Amino acid sequence: VSSKLVLFVIFLLLNTCQCQQEVQINEPPLFRAQGSPLTISCTVINSRSSHEQQFDFVIYKKSAPERMVNIISTGDPSFPYADYSKRVRNGDIEVERLSSFSVLLHMKELLKEDDGDFECQTPNQLGTYLGSYSAKTTVNVIADTLSVSSTATDVTKTEGESLVFECQMSTQTFQHTHLSLTWYLQGESDSQVQPIISLDKDLTVRPGKAFESRYTSGFISVDKVDETTYKLEISKLQVTDQGKISCEGSEWIQDPDRSWYRLGQKNVTVSSSPKGGVREGEVLQLKCTVEAQKIQERYFSVAWLKDGREVAHMDPRGVVSISQEYEARDREGEMKVWKSSNRDYVLFIKPVRVMDTGEYQCRVWKEEKGTGGVFTQGRSQDSSVERVAVTSNLVVTVPSAAVSVTQGSLLQLACQVSGAKGQVSVAWQHRSDKGTTVDVINLSRSGVMEPGAQYRQRVQAGNVRALRPTASNFTLEIANVLLTDSGVYRCSCHKPLKASAVWCDFTERFSRLMFSDSIISASLKSRNVRVTENDTVELICTVKRPEAPLSVTWKFQPTGTPSQADIVLLTHNGDITWFKELRNYQLRVQAQAEETRVVLRIMRASASEAGAYQCVVDNLKIVNRKPRAVALCLIYTSSLSIATGPQPLLEHDANSDVRMECRILKATSNSSRFAVTWQLQRPGEKNQTVVSMDHDSVLSDPGEAERYSLRRHDAQLFELLVPRVETRDSGQYHCLVEEWLQNSHGVWYSLPAKSDALELVVRSKRRLTKYNLEVSTAENEQVNVNCTMEAGSALPSSHYSVTWFFAKVNASAKETLGKVGHDGVLDTSGLAPELLERIRFYRPAIDTFSLTIQRVCVEDGGEYSCEVAEYQTDRDGNVMYIGSSKSGITNLLLQVLLISLLSCMVFCCLLGDGLHVANTQAL
Repeated sequence: VSSKLVLFVIFLLLNTCQCQQEVQINEPPLFRAQGSPLTISCTVINSRSSHEQQFDFVIYKKSAPERMVNIISTGDPSFPYADYSKRVRNGDIEVERLSSFSVLLHMKELLKEDDGDFECQTPNQLGTYLGSYSAKTTVNVIADTLSVSSTATDVTKTEGESLVFECQMSTQTFQHTHLSLTWYLQGESDSQVQPIISLDKDLTVRPGKAFESRYTSGFISVDKVDETTYKLEISKLQVTDQGKISCEGSEWIQDPDRSWYRLGQKNVTVSSSPKGGVREGEVLQLKCTVEAQKIQERYFSVAWLKDGREVAHMDPRGVVSISQEYEARDREGEMKVWKSSNRDYVLFIKPVRVMDTGEYQCRVWKEEKGTGGVFTQGRSQDSSVERVAVTSNLVVTVPSAAVSVTQGSLLQLACQVSGAKGQVSVAWQHRSDKGTTVDVINLSRSGVMEPGAQYRQRVQAGNVRALRPTASNFTLEIANVLLTDSGVYRCSCHKPLKASAVWCDFTERFSRLMFSDSIISASLKSRNVRVTENDTVELICTVKRPEAPLSVTWKFQPTGTPSQADIVLLTHNGDITWFKELRNYQLRVQAQAEETRVVLRIMRASASEAGAYQCVVDNLKIVNRKPRAVALCLIYTSSLSIATGPQPLLEHDANSDVRMECRILKATSNSSRFAVTWQLQRPGEKNQTVVSMDHDSVLSDPGEAERYSLRRHDAQLFELLVPRVETRDSGQYHCLVEEWLQNSHGVWYSLPAKSDALELVVRSKRRLTKYNLEVSTAENEQVNVNCTMEAGSALPSSHYSVTWFFAKVNASAKETLGKVGHDGVLDTSGLAPELLERIRFYRPAIDTFSLTIQRVCVEDGGEYSCEVAEYQTDRDGNVMYIGSSKSGITNLLLQVLLISLLSCMVFCCLLGDGLHVANTQAL
């Protein structure tokens, strides 16, 4: 009988040794771009069922975290809520089954409202529960900030020449991402594109298969010009290189499982190739080419824009609409729009007019075709801007760009017209110094003068007239010129066909009327008013005057100050008086017959010389001339480049020493100094400065951050040391580097700071051993039950509480024996007085908690267990709960000789929550 009983007990013990079910899902958090696809895996491990597992996916949106929203189910078609039912029906959301216990959730295009916690639920198909039946992961939907652009130009080359092609790529994503770039070639007769060369996310260069030998020979290279510009260079061009070259950029982010995910991809590039310049009356044809994967299966709408305003639009069904401004020309057949292929859309204008001059680009929208043929418009993408200049057969020039007369004299302005066929008319206009423009006089094709309203009386008096001395020359004459006649004059030439007109270009073809001063005039200009540090600058003061003695004073008003200061005085007899330090200024005088140039030269420009400069001219007749001041702006250029390391994500166990690097990759100058600040940003908190060092290598007062130390191993490496890290040290660490340079005066100044960040994750070492025991003892003996943590896992900075539980033999309910709080306070309110006299709670070591029962009796037999919780104190003195776990079972048997026959221990593979506690006993 006893042997059968032993076998029965062993059978029961072995049957309790079953592994619990677990649901595994992608480790959070996941970052995905809006509009990109999402795939989440869900797998059931240690399932006790032999049937195919069903899966339900739900979401807790960040906008309403307490509300569960059904997405999709493998077993119930009616499972999705209204938020997702349409997307499930359209196939935008689906579940792919990999096996009976593993599936993939696919969402083809993430929306902003998909931001939240995704949960995979696995309905239990058995009557009993053992383990976990759901798992969550967090998906953060962020904006797609990837931008890829390039100049779309047609290039004509000869075989054997070189070609340089640039592509700009940038991103504004806050998270740490990597970029990759690939150049493609589509031959003139090829329907497919082939890769030329790629720059991977790890900066590895990979040539395309067809270009490997030319890359190995050095005929194809790729360089990073600056932070956003990448350059492709092809030497010794071949005939097979003809076609369209395009670039494709991708942005990558690393998931917590260390795998890389393509966050965004600009694989639809738009290029327009209009004719750069046409003549009036010719044809203007603008072709917009759309590049996309599987373009024959996609829909687009295309619009052409001129100077930012829409000209024409074609929807995905091919319906064309013309803007109101061009409706008349469309009715006359001067404008057409069509789609010449799956990729090419054409805008056709004939005859083109001068008014068609401007900046053109095409705008493309991706269209999604839904149920019932209804299209949903996506985001737009613009091509590069192309300048189209429509020139007229008429060319207008003004021989004299500036005319100077005295009051009461005769003013003559000439205007020459070439390229005219037949008679033309010319109109003169005047723009005063106040900016108002009025008509002066028109000379019609038949030679009739038509005066403007404000000049009618002067025309009738014979003081204003328009003449045509020759077929191509026109003249405006104003007798007895007045001071109010000063300003700018322009002429416009009109021909009868299409009412076309050519206007003078303000920058080249206008006549400016100025009145001569009988005494003196002065003007100030600079060859360079926006300069960089240590550049040489020349400011020129030009004085036009009759032969009269004069003096010139250079004055300077520093930036941000209200008053001027004299720099140098040049007197009429040639004496020079300096008012500021001579070492940074030089003065040069260039005397000519009609003018004198007084040049102030700044040898090494610095911040001390930034401001407004003015020259003041005086002569013996006490006439003073002060031309407008010229501003000298100092531009600071920085080449500073930094990087943190050794990796962007550092993972360490608590109680270990952590070193973080901030390395200077490139400096603006070899003599640069650096001020370095390390800041810590914990989740939900503002940045906190932990340590800083100024450009003189002086460390700041550590204060509360005395645990942190900053070391400088060499001129380019600053290392942050955090000894014996704790979980509260987790967060993003930002290294801010401010570069300091010394100007020509010996003064140190700083350039804008650069920063880089890395993330530190400190894992709590609350790993405690956990297994079950059976303890046999006789009555009136003493028994010790221990909760023991693994060696080295107990942190001195943590506080622990322990709660002891007891369940009698064959009883399902547990009772609490006592609790020792994290502050050491003992709570035994649930103990009977008799047991309280025999039971003791104490902590013999930092990693061990003990329960001692004296004078054991039969009623003490049963199952003993404990639960340990960890607490830490933050910088404000608040106690934070970190985590807890329950131990295994210690079964105390009294006067049962059967157990003594079992000479081995039986282990169970029980899964915990990461905090493991063990029971051991000592007699």
